[in-house]
Amino acid sequence: MDLFRKVITQPGNPKDFALQTVQEAIKPQRQTKLVQDENQLLENILRTLLQELVSAAVQSGENTMRYGGSIDDSETAQGQVPRLLDIVLYLCENEHIEGGMIFQLLEDLTEMSTMRNCEDVFGYIESKQDILGKPELFARGKLVMLRTCNQLLRRLSKANDVVFCGRIIMFLAHFFPLSERSAVNIKGVFNVSNETKYDKQAPDGISIDFNFYKTFWSLQEYFSNPASVSVATKWHKFSSSLAVVLNTFEAQPLSDEESSANNLEDEAATFSIKYLTSSNLMGLELKDPSFRRHILVQCLILFDYLKAPGKNDKDLPSETMKDEIKSCEERVKQLLVLTPPKGEKFLQSIEHILERERNWVWWKRDGCGPFEKQPTEKKTVRDGGKKRRPRWRLGNKELAQLWKWAEQNPDALTDPKRVRTPAVREHWKKLADDMDPEAGIEAEYSHKNNRVYCWKGLRFSARQDLEGFSRFTDHGVEGVVPLELLPPDVRAKYQSKPNDKSKRAKKEETKTVSNQAEENQIATREADGEGNRHDIDLSATPMDTADAASISPEEQQKQTPDTDGGQEPGQIDEPDPEPGMIDAETDTEADSVAAR
Repeated sequence: MDLFRKVITQPGNPKDFALQTVQEAIKPQRQTKLVQDENQLLENILRTLLQELVSAAVQSGENTMRYGGSIDDSETAQGQVPRLLDIVLYLCENEHIEGGMIFQLLEDLTEMSTMRNCEDVFGYIESKQDILGKPELFARGKLVMLRTCNQLLRRLSKANDVVFCGRIIMFLAHFFPLSERSAVNIKGVFNVSNETKYDKQAPDGISIDFNFYKTFWSLQEYFSNPASVSVATKWHKFSSSLAVVLNTFEAQPLSDEESSANNLEDEAATFSIKYLTSSNLMGLELKDPSFRRHILVQCLILFDYLKAPGKNDKDLPSETMKDEIKSCEERVKQLLVLTPPKGEKFLQSIEHILERERNWVWWKRDGCGPFEKQPTEKKTVRDGGKKRRPRWRLGNKELAQLWKWAEQNPDALTDPKRVRTPAVREHWKKLADDMDPEAGIEAEYSHKNNRVYCWKGLRFSARQDLEGFSRFTDHGVEGVVPLELLPPDVRAKYQSKPNDKSKRAKKEETKTVSNQAEENQIATREADGEGNRHDIDLSATPMDTADAASISPEEQQKQTPDTDGGQEPGQIDEPDPEPGMIDAETDTEADSVAAR
């Protein structure tokens, strides 16, 4: 101990003499790292020395962290206690001694110091935050540091030491990582000891509605313990009391003049954690916009807890309760908008804060998953291996994309423009532009290579342009493009000759006539067979038979109607006589028939 007492009074960097001093004091088995028994012995020596230094500082009436004066004239004033802590911190950082020893000394120092001296001790902790937060030290002393800070918070006054409490909380938020479970209230316990005391009996000469006064301040019992409101009976009582308060706020709206009289810009100077509950101040508090906002924000926090208290279904509110919560929440938000100044902007800020808080709570309850996602490694296909074809949900990429669009946009199925069929010219305009030589579009970038585009165009042409669709057989997809869209030099390539159409029509007519003649012959043969059987039953006169036999074949042919016939294959078509003209052969036949 005498060696350490002497070392803390000499100047110099701890790395020059710290390890040598430990070796002389302990005489360890290893030269650079102590074993468990040696660490325990060194810890006892240092804790005893620290206790003596604090006792000496108290007896001399000096500040604990400044006791011992300046060590070096070139340095700022530094006491013996910070010097001892620096030496131990260096040994812990370089793993010469056990890493949690520095945290144990800091805990002893805060327990032995007064609250005035604890502020300087905590200042030293804040200055060494980066070193104390290193993984090799943090893993060994995080629980000790958490216990030290919690003990300080218990000793401090929540009304008088607000700044110091805030420093401790901010240090814990930076010292511990976001995924640390110690920052989560896992059991969901509320501070029910924070009671709001108010007058139970009406004082003499009161000028306000005392029933409203008691109803208003009774809401704080539910705000301090939101879990109790989830019970049906408690919720009914809370909702009835809240309705009375909200009705009063709505009946007494605040004007801009009242808000300017109670300037909210000076809140930082006159901020208080809790409002006064005297019944004599009730009338003035109702006119204070900050006071109203304080109560309404408490309501939003309570509603937010009730809507998502936990993961168990039994903790969730009933459907009737959900509807009541929603209606009350809408009323509270409307009152915040109407509360001057800048009510709408204030409500947006509160909603943003509550949303972040919900995300924070669910992230903690889900196990604090990492924010960063590691990039997935792409699997390399082996040489010669078969590549798997992509599988689509609805068979192909286009149908799957259509279904995805419908899911993302619910109005896609009801949009009147959805069933619109484009015109043929409108659809083929892109391919017509590609076919123009002046455009300079290369063949590989033409729209004719797009199978979906061509398939849609053929469907449109089959429904709207049969003449163009018929050119697909001879010219392919480019021939289906309407000729009006093409330039003259390209149009001539796909435009059919005038005689081709008439020849094609005559060829089709010839086939139709020949087919019809064959059908008539078959029908005549069948009729002849049936007629022979039928003639047996009928009695034909000898005169009819003789007359029929006396007619020559040429006359029978002349008397036969013109409906049987048809041209033989290869026969040349003769043009029909124009109206009003009589063919010569027809006249001769008519005269012979008339003469007979």
